[in-house]
Amino acid sequence: MGPIGVHVIELLRTNPKLCVVINAYLVGSEPTDVYTHKTYFPFVSTFVSPSLSIKRESTLTTCYMQRIEHLQRRTSLFIFDLEFIGDVRELHTCRIWEIAVFCVATNQWFVRVVDPDPNAVVFPEPPIPEIPRLTRAFLGENNASLWVQAIDELIMWVRSQCTVETVPVFISHNTFRADKPILELECRRSVKRLPLTWYFFDSLHFSRSVVRNPLGNYSLSGLYEQMFNSGIENVHRAKSDVLACTKILQGLTNNTWCLTGPMYPSYSTSVRSIRWIGRKAEELMYVANIRSAEMLFSTIKQNVQQDYLLHNMSEASSILKTLTAIFGRQLPEDNIRNIMSVVNSMRATNPFSYTFMLTPY
Repeated sequence: MGPIGVHVIELLRTNPKLCVVINAYLVGSEPTDVYTHKTYFPFVSTFVSPSLSIKRESTLTTCYMQRIEHLQRRTSLFIFDLEFIGDVRELHTCRIWEIAVFCVATNQWFVRVVDPDPNAVVFPEPPIPEIPRLTRAFLGENNASLWVQAIDELIMWVRSQCTVETVPVFISHNTFRADKPILELECRRSVKRLPLTWYFFDSLHFSRSVVRNPLGNYSLSGLYEQMFNSGIENVHRAKSDVLACTKILQGLTNNTWCLTGPMYPSYSTSVRSIRWIGRKAEELMYVANIRSAEMLFSTIKQNVQQDYLLHNMSEASSILKTLTAIFGRQLPEDNIRNIMSVVNSMRATNPFSYTFMLTPY
């Protein structure tokens, strides 16, 4: 055995995590804990023969967040808006009563008024007075359909607007905290599923990154007022808000539609939905191959188990180690600890387990 072989054996004996990395790369997957990957893989790629074909770029399936400017395929952009009863701070209370979607490429519209509850005669007051209160008379006048019908029609319409080569990307303002999860919840109620090939992009996050609002008002109305010195006509109706969002994005991109930033597919949760995770933290997580909130919690869970078995490390220490490996010194320590505090509170009574998805409560 040559000196390199002896060195490898000594490394494996003193660093058991190397075996995890080697095995993962040999079977074509990634090490599940980020710090193992970042810390030990350079040793493996240095001392193990290139014939093992473990020197390769990280690859991710399309079920996670991508950056729209890095996507190799063409996109079909759909600007959309939902109107709904309920309070977005309590998503389970929200039910859609109108949807409007505009296809940028074809200049075509999809608009539907939806009956959120055929058994209801009176609907709850909106959380803010600017939103019109839904009435049974309005639904009747506009031939409201049920969501189960509207979503089938929407899926067929989107398919007709796209070519085989394009990726549908749905854009709305505050989509990751409102429109996207509400769409997913509404489909679940109707025993329907959004296509997994649909992606979502947040015009709120994009706007924050490219323009400064002196008042800090990045709402759709606030940006529209700043850019065009007027209010949105017929605000809080879906088509009107889509027109406003379209005009804002045209203005911010000089009508080129050159967008930058993360987009998430259906049923993949933005990491920025977690408090204290902002644009910088999201970018660092992207580099570390943490591409969704689900992936973050899965990584934390597996690292906690591995750290306990190998090092008898506590859960809190393991989580801090994982987050520090992701963010390094590029985020302030207090920011990392704030994120850790939120993560711990989210995990306190809601373990990452399919049991809670399969079993109703």
